[in-house]
Amino acid sequence: MAIEAQGVTVRRMGRIVLQDISLRIADGERVSVIGPNGAGKSTLMATLAGLLPLAAGAVRLDGQPMNRLRRREIARRIAYVPQSHDGYLGFRVREVIETGRYAHVEPLTPLGPRDHQAVAEAVSACGLAELLDRSVDTLSGGERQKVWLAAALAQQSSMLLLDEPTSALDPAHQVELIRIMNAFAAGGGTLVVICHDLNLPLALGGRVIALQAGRVSFDQPVAALEDTERLGRLFGTRFELHHGAEGRSRSLHPVVTEP
Repeated sequence: MAIEAQGVTVRRMGRIVLQDISLRIADGERVSVIGPNGAGKSTLMATLAGLLPLAAGAVRLDGQPMNRLRRREIARRIAYVPQSHDGYLGFRVREVIETGRYAHVEPLTPLGPRDHQAVAEAVSACGLAELLDRSVDTLSGGERQKVWLAAALAQQSSMLLLDEPTSALDPAHQVELIRIMNAFAAGGGTLVVICHDLNLPLALGGRVIALQAGRVSFDQPVAALEDTERLGRLFGTRFELHHGAEGRSRSLHPVVTEP
């Protein structure tokens, strides 16, 4: 499955947030979206999910204009996890994960064996078996993120759009979510992730799309992040690239200068 944006412009509250965006994400790709605050990353993700009207251009899913597809048809192909999930507070973990099957069942129809199997597989992938009867309100931030991700996996869509999935997580939960995302991609899924931490694209591999002021600044393989001067221009601060023991890992850090 491929998704393509051609000359896309999006306005929100009367202001242009995305301007003349053209990109194509092919089946099985891993794509990280980076850029400074206000660059339009979340708007791009919601646009690719078919949730926002376009001021200009078109978004196509497998060659079909997305605005001609039914919401349920899109959801069967694309699972989208936004930053905020306040609407699920008060729900049990099991109930939230089961919402991932709503695209596959008729309204007011109970889940069938295939749906329960999809939920069980998502629960197993995210290690949530012991939390199923807990209220989402009682979970830590890292546990909640795994619940949202499990609901998306239960959807069994071939493309996963994640808006800052590792934000505000401790290192252990970050590593766990990266493992889950890499497993999804290794199984042939298409992964698109908004990243504030530039070490996340290094861990995921694939390709990086950088946004600046609502436009694509660059669209390159993840190795482009080793160009710290380019990153400095994008974010307005200096970066250093560090290599781990035996060159098996890389990490990027902003340079903090003495006052």
